[in-house]
Amino acid sequence: MTSNERTTTSWATAQVTAVTAALALSFARVFDGWDFLPHLLVVAIFSHTTCFIARSRRPIVTIGELVVVYVLVAWLRLRDTLWFGLPLGRTWDALISQLSTSLDLVGDIKPPIDFDTGFGLAACLAIGVVAVLADAFAFRAAGRGETLVPSAIVFAVVSVVGGDRHRVAVTIVWVFASVLAVATLRRPIVRRSRSDVGPAFMAVIIALLAGVIGPNLPGARSDALIDGKEDEGRVVEPLVDVRGRLGDRSDTVLFRVEADRPSYWHLTSLSEFDGVTWGVPETELESAGGELAQPVELASTLTTTQTISIDNLEGSTAPVAHEPIQLRSASRSLFYAMESGTLLVSEEGLRPGDRYQIVSSIVDPPVATLTLATSNFPPSADYFDLPTSTEMNRVGDIARELTDATQSPYERAIALQTFFRDNFTYSLDVPSLTSGDAFIEFLDRRSGYCEQFASTFAVMARSVGLPSRVAIGFTPGESDADGGYVVRSQHAHAWPEIWFDGIGWLMFEPTPGRGAPGRTYTGVAPQQDDSTPTPTTPTPTTTSSETPTTTTTTPDAVNSSSPVTVTSIPLATESSTSGSGSSVPLVVLLVVTPLIAWPFVIRLLVRRRLRREGSHPVVIMWRRMIAVDGTIDDSSASLTTTDIADRLSWANCEPSDLPRRLATAVERLLFADRSPDSSEIDDLDTQLRQWIINRHPSRDWRHELTRRYSLSTALRLAGVASKR
Repeated sequence: MTSNERTTTSWATAQVTAVTAALALSFARVFDGWDFLPHLLVVAIFSHTTCFIARSRRPIVTIGELVVVYVLVAWLRLRDTLWFGLPLGRTWDALISQLSTSLDLVGDIKPPIDFDTGFGLAACLAIGVVAVLADAFAFRAAGRGETLVPSAIVFAVVSVVGGDRHRVAVTIVWVFASVLAVATLRRPIVRRSRSDVGPAFMAVIIALLAGVIGPNLPGARSDALIDGKEDEGRVVEPLVDVRGRLGDRSDTVLFRVEADRPSYWHLTSLSEFDGVTWGVPETELESAGGELAQPVELASTLTTTQTISIDNLEGSTAPVAHEPIQLRSASRSLFYAMESGTLLVSEEGLRPGDRYQIVSSIVDPPVATLTLATSNFPPSADYFDLPTSTEMNRVGDIARELTDATQSPYERAIALQTFFRDNFTYSLDVPSLTSGDAFIEFLDRRSGYCEQFASTFAVMARSVGLPSRVAIGFTPGESDADGGYVVRSQHAHAWPEIWFDGIGWLMFEPTPGRGAPGRTYTGVAPQQDDSTPTPTTPTPTTTSSETPTTTTTTPDAVNSSSPVTVTSIPLATESSTSGSGSSVPLVVLLVVTPLIAWPFVIRLLVRRRLRREGSHPVVIMWRRMIAVDGTIDDSSASLTTTDIADRLSWANCEPSDLPRRLATAVERLLFADRSPDSSEIDDLDTQLRQWIINRHPSRDWRHELTRRYSLSTALRLAGVASKR
């Protein structure tokens, strides 16, 4: 390569780098402030520089360049996990943990997002992968517009999930850099030394047009799919994470209740705990059936009849006062998961207009009864389980200190409840919990929202021998003119439950400013969020990302004398430790998917180069034979085709006439303009395939990896002409 060619290639590399840098700038729509930009620019520039050095010296396979990106990101974001400067198993585990944690919070955290989370780590990886793929498209596959594909995909994702911050500005910058890069790549390398004023001028015009016309296109000003504003609907997943929130404070009406008394409206109870997240065991929902709960035989037990009408609540879990004991009527088939107290809807889940009437048992035992009750025999020993960790030990120490003077399980529960209500404040205006010790961080800060209170209470309860779980649902809602209750998004709530032998599950209320009606044993007066909610346009709200498919023997209108019978429930849900049920993890989307797709992309690029080159099949076969042999290099330039054929004839220490036949066909084609007929070409191709197999009877994994992931190797083995 001449010095002029090196200069122009460097200029083209700089322009492709500018596209990736513009992509990094577009993350201003996702992250808060500008702290993210230096990190993303370092990844972009370093990754492109690595690719440039690899091209100008000894090419390495693309997967090797991705490994360099991984090492760089580890140094920038996960430095405390390195082992003597190397990102080994601990670093990989931390990377997966941060990405999974961020995925769990998708839907709860809205842009702008703090960069010092797994989302920032995902952005760094995305920028690095884009840089490597863009360089490969531009300089190894001689691509033009294809160079923009990786960047365009990520830019589109950022546009979909991001907010309005600098939307027009970042679009203009990215479009300008993209047009200028493509204009440069379209020009032959020997002509790239000419002035780039023309392409630059066109890039400016196109970028300005995109900035002016784009925002005025139909739908351009619609809300992002993951909006930076308060969410208009309500997503109540069957998961509770100590770091996240159930959602917004909007005025979207989810359902209405006609009842003779107010209550907390229960969706489900979560018993499975992994150290961060509470979830419902899959086997529990699979065991759901038509039998409802049996009422507790206590003098203080009350019943309430409620008729619930669905407005904008969707999903597979239906709200009901805990515990339901009799179904009187329903417009849909319902079934019941006994242990978690989950009322489920069959087929496609709740729909606007769904309506059902159900009788529930409200247990409010006297304090004297509870003081004598034990908590030794819950439905499963799992309700005592806690993961082993330093954080859990510290939380347990605090709980044991708080309950040291108590005499009974009930007194221990009240002591924990009092600790939170007397010493903490309820607030939504608190930073997200992103550290590895989220419970300790919450206990030190002493303010937060209901998920944090309920989750921490349940962990403390288990640490002092109380079987516990976390329930999610809604507070009573606001009273309407007809004596019913209107439940809005702002009324979503989480609370802990404790098991008492002979009584069952009883709720407690550690969240300040909240209190359940009809639960005098808690010592807390009824309270809920009565503040003015954020006005929104009503949209459907989801209670679960997946709806169980059921087979029932009941008609749509269900009578209490004919309970729902469920014959099969093939549940399609994630485990409790997963994130959003149907979301693809970011690490798969941004890192693993390109690695899987790259061999197929290489195959398409090779075919395109062969079509563009238009070489005769005989010439291509001759090049393939030389490439597969690997012993004919630049030092053999003085050899004739006959000399090369003589060498190749004994490549496997076995005589073969194929090299001489191909050499003869090439000489006739080049010097006598005589092309073999199609049958002879087919015969040569068949023999060449067998010759290649004999030449490499067994390939090791390094050879296969290079052949599938190195574009330069794939082009050479396919018989594409060298650009020397």
